[in-house]
Formats: sequence, structure tokens, C-alpha cells
Amino acid sequence: MAVGSCFFWTLMGMLAVLCEATEETVAAPEKDEPMFGVLDIVLIVALLGIAGWWIFKRKDDSSSKPVYTIQPTTLGAPSQQTGENSFIKKLKSSGRSLVAFYGSQTGTGEEFAGRIAKEGIRYHLKGMVADPEEYEMGELINMKDIPKSLAVFCLATYGEGDPTDNAMDFYEWLQNGEADLTGLNYAVFGLGNKTYEHYNAVAIYVDKRLEELGATRVFQLGLGDDDA
Repeated sequence: MAVGSCFFWTLMGMLAVLCEATEETVAAPEKDEPMFGVLDIVLIVALLGIAGWWIFKRKDDSSSKPVYTIQPTTLGAPSQQTGENSFIKKLKSSGRSLVAFYGSQTGTGEEFAGRIAKEGIRYHLKGMVADPEEYEMGELINMKDIPKSLAVFCLATYGEGDPTDNAMDFYEWLQNGEADLTGLNYAVFGLGNKTYEHYNAVAIYVDKRLEELGATRVFQLGLGDDDA
């Protein structure tokens, strides 16, 4: 656009000069002169030269513009599952039979789960600690395939009787699913506070629901009171 403006104003200036020269020619006494004077020829040649340069410049600019092409995108093959979210595989590969799940908002439930996993060694149960948010909890149906296996749930109640954030999916899975948990041995320990209305509501529900789905309770529900 800058080159175009320069050309436009140059052309206008030359036309102005041409008009002035024409007026002077008209005012002068009539003489037998040729149709085009020397100045006219110079101006015409200059205009033709500028016009030719402008046309050549535009062609050169258009030819120098980069040409963009759209290349098809090749999507990589989806990565295969590595089994890292399978607590069953981890139990089998490490020779463990005890898994302690925790639902914790502040870390207390995780701490208790860790203690239980360590204490299991005293009873010949090698254990692991597991965050239910990181594993496929539907695999609880396969716990029966591990000899003398046990699943312990250390669950805190949060807010208005709600599960903690990391136990929310597991809680909803129990509510909405109808899995057959026959052969699953379990125990539930709740972490709550009696000063709250919904004291240990999550642990009470999970303990009851696991039994409804066919699991075997091996120890009575434990209710921890933080206010005691």
C-alpha cells in the first residue's frame, strides 16, 4: 500500500505540472508549433516509465508471495494400556494379598491405610496402599482370585456427609453399579467427628453396600471419632 500511495502522489504531481504547462501554452501567442512540445514528451515518457515499473513491481510481489499447502496430519496410534491402574496386577506381581484403600481430604485416612498395610506383615499379609481415584475399582470382583486376600477401606466423611474428592468415583460406582462381589473379603474403618450431623456417613454406607453386593465382612465396622 505504501508503494501504491507513492505512485499515486507522483502521478498527481506530474499531472499538475502538465496542467500548468498547458495553461502557459494557452496564454502564449499563437504560433505554429508541433502538437506535443518537448515538455509534453518528457512527461508522457516519464508517466509510461512509472506505469511500467508499477506493473512489473506488482507482478514481482505476487510471484514472491509464499505458497502455503495443507498437508494431511497423521495421527499416531493410541497408546496401549500399561496396567498401571490395575491394583490386582500389582498385588499378584508383588505377592501381596492385602490392599488398603483410603478416602482422605487432609491425609489422615491415607496415614491410617499406611499403618494397616504395614501391620499386615505381622499376620503374614503383605500389603499395599491404594488411592481409589488412581485405580479401576471394578477390579474388586477379581479379589477372589488372590488366595487369602483382604481389602480394607479407610474412609473419611467430608462436608454434608459426602465422600472425599478422591473417593467420589468409587462411592458413585457403589451407588449405581450392581457388581457381584462374592468372594471379596473386606473391612471398613471410618474417620469422622461426632460433632457433625453426618457422623461417618460414608463409611457406614460403604460397609453396608459392600455386603449387599455379596462381599464378606471379616471385621465389624470401625468408627473413628476425631472429637473423642
